[in-house]
Amino acid sequence: MMKLCCLAITLARARRGQRLSKTVEQGAQLRKRKRIIHMWKIIEASDLVQKNQPETTRLRILVMQFGNVEAEIEFFASFVKADGWLKGDYIDLGLYLVLKRQQELEKVEISDWTTTDVFFMNHIHTCFADNKRRKEQVGWKIRNSLLNVVNGKVPAYGMDWQNAYKVYAPCMLTKYKHWVAVMIDMVNCEIKVYDSMVSLIPDEMLNEELAPLSITIPNLLNTIDFYEEGVYANDCSRDWWCLWPIERVDVPQQSNQGDCGMFVLKYIELWSANIPLATCTSQNMPFFRLKLAAEILRGDTYMA
Repeated sequence: MMKLCCLAITLARARRGQRLSKTVEQGAQLRKRKRIIHMWKIIEASDLVQKNQPETTRLRILVMQFGNVEAEIEFFASFVKADGWLKGDYIDLGLYLVLKRQQELEKVEISDWTTTDVFFMNHIHTCFADNKRRKEQVGWKIRNSLLNVVNGKVPAYGMDWQNAYKVYAPCMLTKYKHWVAVMIDMVNCEIKVYDSMVSLIPDEMLNEELAPLSITIPNLLNTIDFYEEGVYANDCSRDWWCLWPIERVDVPQQSNQGDCGMFVLKYIELWSANIPLATCTSQNMPFFRLKLAAEILRGDTYMA
């Protein structure tokens, strides 16, 4: 009887030893597996291929299309860079989302405004230069590219100006490499400027920079008989065919050098939604950059 008990204890210990050995072996395998799992990291597309390959053969990943803007990984990396100066594509992308939001909300609120893209001012300067060179002024010649903007065909989600009271436009002051936002007021027939760094450009220089806009807009509207019909019939508050005055609006100012583009986006986004500009500070711009980049990636259009 004693021998049977000893044998049973020995067998039990052997089984426990086998289980322990198996557990230790599994633990070793798990530790080994953990050692070969690397931390995830964000890499640029150019890091995925050999550096000695021609630039044209490097891989492109995460290409996203927003209106006329094509965004890749490098696009977002530059966009979220603190104090990074924004190119025209970044401005257009932000305004694309503003216009898309406007269209999605039109069932619950009536919008009386629209925006242009950065090419609008190029069209204005081209139109102004064309007509300035003409020897006989028998009426302004307006290019179709500019008419397409007024008719709401461009940019994407744009609105026919006949249905809008205000038009917001980004404007690059090339001489100063500085973005400002302008608002074309169709009722008061004036141009308001939202400038995040008023100390950079004196008023007289700003008026000179924007003179092509203040001259071209009334001539453009006259050419297409803009005030003869639509929401503006008998609604204009002054002699609209005169040069439109330019006035700066008191808005929050930036305290660094590179955020003028982000300020332009926030000015237009918030003003168009009747939201105060109290949050437009240089301290908040890094957050706004990250927030906008996240909203772009997940397709959200509610930026404010």
